[in-house]
Amino acid sequence: MGHEPNIRPGLEDLPPADPTPGAPRRWSPQRPGDLGSPDDVPWGGAFGTPGPDTGFAHLIVSNRELPGSEHHRSDVEAVVAAVMAARASALGRAPTPSDVAAAINLLELTDATAESFAGIAHDHARLGAIVGAFSIERLTE
Repeated sequence: MGHEPNIRPGLEDLPPADPTPGAPRRWSPQRPGDLGSPDDVPWGGAFGTPGPDTGFAHLIVSNRELPGSEHHRSDVEAVVAAVMAARASALGRAPTPSDVAAAINLLELTDATAESFAGIAHDHARLGAIVGAFSIERLTE
């Protein structure tokens, strides 16, 4: 029902507010890419092994002394961080400083072998191939 334009409605004239909203509706996957449960998350192969906070490996490596010349520092950091992240993910945890030594040992990284990683920081296929060459058992030793 309309009201006079020069009369303001009072609070008693407004519809009452509902003090408690209804319960939220249950979410369900309806889009093609939605995952219904943690068991639906792709794992292994080209998907890798998802792990928590794998980017932390780059921060840990950036503060460490690594084999190789300063010229190839970013390449060595990239490959060590990738192996650290893979190792930590296989163990179901985030990377830790102890993973640096493990990655260097797995890669058999020395000043001489560091040269072989030239350009790998920008070559994701090559980096993935190096990390993929390690079995889960070897990473978790």
